[in-house]
Amino acid sequence: MSRLKLPNLLTNPVTKQTYIINNREYTFTFRWIEEFCTLDIYIIQDGQRTYLVKGIAIALDSDIISRVKDDSLISGSLYLINKYGETGEPTQDNFHTDYEMEYYEQDI
Repeated sequence: MSRLKLPNLLTNPVTKQTYIINNREYTFTFRWIEEFCTLDIYIIQDGQRTYLVKGIAIALDSDIISRVKDDSLISGSLYLINKYGETGEPTQDNFHTDYEMEYYEQDI
């Protein structure tokens, strides 16, 4: 399991973050829109962006990677979790402090 630190969307509601997952670089674009966060994930292949997901709302206990149609782009599971085991959805204030993403190489 890998833990991915989330950006501070309070100071910048649209933030790009690059993560290395299984020796491959992925760009995540987080957008805070009123009450929730949307996410784009893409990789660069042959000089072009290849989107894994685009504009999805992220929520607790929902596997983000399960929405990816092409297993050759990424496999495993990716979840937004509360670091303290609480069940409330994130706010713009606590997104980067109380939440993180957990990546599992195998589907869970």
